[in-house]
Amino acid sequence: MRIAFIPKVEIDPANSERTPKLLYLLSLWFDVLPIETGALDRKVFDQSRNRFARYVMFVLNEMSIAWAVLRMGRRERVDIIFAEGTYYSLAGGLAARVLGVPMVWDNHGNIKDFAATLGKSRFFLWGNLALERVLARLASKVLVVSGKEIEAYRSLGFDTSRFEVLPTCADMSMVSSRLRTRQEAREALDIGPDAKIVLFFGTLRYLPNLDAAQYISREMHPWIKAQVPGVETLIAGSGSLGDDPPAGVRMLGFVPDLYLWLSAADVCVAPMWKGVGILTKVIDMLSAGRATVVSPLALEGIPELEHGKNCLVGKDREDFARQVASLLEDPAEAERLGIKGRELVASHYSWEEVAPRLRDMMTALASDRQVHSDSASMAEGG
Repeated sequence: MRIAFIPKVEIDPANSERTPKLLYLLSLWFDVLPIETGALDRKVFDQSRNRFARYVMFVLNEMSIAWAVLRMGRRERVDIIFAEGTYYSLAGGLAARVLGVPMVWDNHGNIKDFAATLGKSRFFLWGNLALERVLARLASKVLVVSGKEIEAYRSLGFDTSRFEVLPTCADMSMVSSRLRTRQEAREALDIGPDAKIVLFFGTLRYLPNLDAAQYISREMHPWIKAQVPGVETLIAGSGSLGDDPPAGVRMLGFVPDLYLWLSAADVCVAPMWKGVGILTKVIDMLSAGRATVVSPLALEGIPELEHGKNCLVGKDREDFARQVASLLEDPAEAERLGIKGRELVASHYSWEEVAPRLRDMMTALASDRQVHSDSASMAEGG
């Protein structure tokens, strides 16, 4: 079976991000043909450019990608088109209709919550909602990351009969191979054995991550520092905090080996107050067996999270800091929660458990298409 995958990204088994991981997994089972996007694609998403010019480039870019998919699809006789996100799925869906093949739209989060999170205009929301209604009709399957997303689309009047939940997961075998003991990691990073380390990570170019990092720097760390001597808070991820962090908060920037820092941490935190879909960073934290404190938002995408069972939940900004301090003062409880959190990911959010569903779905789509194609040929022959 041949699959056209939009867009082409680097295949890296160690990358836990959704798009590279899905491309990697599909490539294990099928003949996958990634569709390369060019300079125009990068310009469309460059927020510094003139808005009107970007709208014009968007239309041209969609036409260019759709044409590339059509050319490859006809030449290589692809069976399915798999497209990431809304904009790539538009080009993929149009090409799929011409080619007469199924299209899978991998939706990363509903547009209503996304627009609210990033403070987008009503024009942006209405335009993208109209686009997504078209995509829901073009797609043979729509993949969403949680049941909450299906309910959100149903409330917006979408027909969700072709929606399937495929959560963002952790590759547990890869995670296990990358983790080190806390002692080994701290020796490699020159961190003292008695230091109490709190870790947050995520690109600060994404507004919810920046909001979380600023809360950590301005509110959470100073409060915890007054309660727990020797605490150090690490913030990993590209982008700027916007101001100088206080003593005890270290900005790491981009780190090439996240699991080294996860191995060294005592407590991981995800104080996300707005966002969409599953918080991938929470899956990463839990998969590493680290005690994790989350905001209530995390429970919307990962409903199996339970305060005191496999994580701690900070109800608000003040309570969040108290929960982190409680784990730093109780290493045994932190160890227990870390074990339970890892067990949760292994049983519900590991690619080892979830990926076979994706493989079976893709195989079924190709089989259904073949059956319909054979039936049409027989009808024409009759």
